[in-house]
Amino acid sequence: LRAARLGSHAAHAVSMIAALAVNALLPGAPPPQTTATRRGLLGGFAALVAAPAASHAVSARTGLSSVFTGEYDDPQHPGCLRSIKVGGAPMLPSGRRSRNPQAAIAGVDSACDARPEVSAVWKLTGSVAESGESIAIDFSPKGGPKDLLGVWEGDGIKFPDGNKWTKVPNGTPSRRPASLATLNSD
Repeated sequence: LRAARLGSHAAHAVSMIAALAVNALLPGAPPPQTTATRRGLLGGFAALVAAPAASHAVSARTGLSSVFTGEYDDPQHPGCLRSIKVGGAPMLPSGRRSRNPQAAIAGVDSACDARPEVSAVWKLTGSVAESGESIAIDFSPKGGPKDLLGVWEGDGIKFPDGNKWTKVPNGTPSRRPASLATLNSD
């Protein structure tokens, strides 16, 4: 609806400019017949400026529609659980939602040949970029960097050290603790 409104304002502004230009070029021509108001004309100019930016806007997705939601193979920890769930964006102190959805990351690092105990699963948080093309993960609870940037690359997440978590299409249920059907994000 907003895009349609922007398009309507932009079309109106363009027609007003064309009518004024024709009127200015033809001496003695009657003034253009229009019901345009200054507010409408200024709204049209604003739409012309905003329309290109709005047409290229991309928003990060959440849930299953996010490319990051899923389970992964980590070559540095073969057979170990790596799970990411992208949820909604947090509420800011201003009362507005952040433009960056939050992610809950869970995994284990050892004894990966059997189902892990719930107590062995570590949990981290992350934030998906507004573009939806990268994720910053806080590895500090595990002694790592606070905002390690992972970039989506084809079939997984590539990290600055060259490690790549490859997404497993149907998940890895055998890597989850036996007492959980799915991993909760809390």
